[in-house]
Amino acid sequence: MKILALISLKNGVAMDEVRPELAAELQGSWQLYLGGALREAYLTESPARVVFILEANGPQEARVELQKLPLVAKGVFDVQLIELRPFANWALLPTPTR
Repeated sequence: MKILALISLKNGVAMDEVRPELAAELQGSWQLYLGGALREAYLTESPARVVFILEANGPQEARVELQKLPLVAKGVFDVQLIELRPFANWALLPTPTR
């Protein structure tokens, strides 16, 4: 299943505090990508936030994978996980007549 992860620097944590460890965080996310857990990664308008799409059996498994990232494990990021499901609502549309 796909899991949307919104990862944001916690309030009160300065970017300068995490900058020295960003290389390790990037290497860790690359390892998650190579391992298949991380499928997509995006930047946002905020330099203190990234968005990941993970493949996991559920949010708990996704959280375990993200804990492999040093700064996530250190607790400097807020991590919000959202389970994504197929958009089945189109099945509610009436069948077109010809």
